[in-house]
Amino acid sequence: MTWTNSVSGINLTSVVITNLFGILLMGVLLLSKGWMARVKSNESKWVLLMIISVIAGCIIEPLTFIFDGIPGAANHIFLYIINSILFLLNIVVGPCYATLITSHINKKLSPIETNVIKVLCIIEIVMLFINIYFPIIFEINENNIYIRMKLFWLYIGIEAGMIFYGLIVFFIARMKGKMLKFFPAWQFIIPIIIGMLIQGSMYGVSVIWLSFGLAVCSIVICLQNENIFLDKLTGVYNRYFLDEIKKGLKTKSKGNIGAMMLDMNGFKSINDLYSHEEGDLALKNVASILRKVISSNGTIVRFAGDEFIILLKSSTKEELNSYKEAIIKSFDEYNSESGKPYKLSAAIGAELYDFKSGDVSDLLNSIDTLMYKDKEKYYKNHDRRSSRKNTEA
Repeated sequence: MTWTNSVSGINLTSVVITNLFGILLMGVLLLSKGWMARVKSNESKWVLLMIISVIAGCIIEPLTFIFDGIPGAANHIFLYIINSILFLLNIVVGPCYATLITSHINKKLSPIETNVIKVLCIIEIVMLFINIYFPIIFEINENNIYIRMKLFWLYIGIEAGMIFYGLIVFFIARMKGKMLKFFPAWQFIIPIIIGMLIQGSMYGVSVIWLSFGLAVCSIVICLQNENIFLDKLTGVYNRYFLDEIKKGLKTKSKGNIGAMMLDMNGFKSINDLYSHEEGDLALKNVASILRKVISSNGTIVRFAGDEFIILLKSSTKEELNSYKEAIIKSFDEYNSESGKPYKLSAAIGAELYDFKSGDVSDLLNSIDTLMYKDKEKYYKNHDRRSSRKNTEA
């Protein structure tokens, strides 16, 4: 037996079952706590907020269809409230999605990106407030039937714009040489697009929140897959990641690729003089400095112990050297402000490489050799036997 709304004729059985699947999907994801297993806790917060919003949307949307067209002043107010809440939930999901994708790829949002998202959210909130007195997004008419108004698509367009912005960030990062094999952001948007198209073109079909739920599941799965290849201490990629992408680098790389190998100077001295905990903190700070310099323009790998490898899509030797100089400058800036009893520095080997003349092993051997030459220059001015002196610039 099919349950329908006597006024609108909408199939309520289908609406309830569809959203029930969304609730169950998010409930399992929530209880499994898989979304929490991240090196970057901020990402977990954004995912959690999206999960909660999807559950709320899957609960509230069926109510809008069930009570649609039922007479009474109290129901009129109730329909305005629950439909407004649904639009507010969109204000949560869209920015969360854009923030998660952008911050994951670029490590953080720029001030401009942050301000744009804030402004768009404020515009949507103002539109909803105006809608209470002058229906511009939706209206509940005298028969208590929900009707889309002229600015409905503007509101949806703002949300879609924030979601698509994450996709733009993804492809720009790919073009710059960022390795995003385990974070295919374009896949996340597919269920959302399908859901928006179906529900936007056919009122009475309720699939949008389930679609968001599927997108969240896809994000969580990809984050978990990527988490396997993340170094738990520093948050950059680990050596397993480098082993995973070795085969694809030669076949997929077009033109030159820039690579750097860094080995911290005096790292053993930091451990010996100031504890292994301080040594771990130094490694974290080195990784943070490298992320700041490289941003979305390349990939950082903790190769072994205090060694890091950076892969960049560089077209010229000058461009590669500019990154090397920026790293050295960032070390100096950190040392002048940190107040630590030791100073961070690293021997760096940098090479512009064409895979037509060799493979990944040749590249690693080349930058390793250059790095040790740089290390020798460092120890000409620093005594190897004096651990305390090795911590001085």
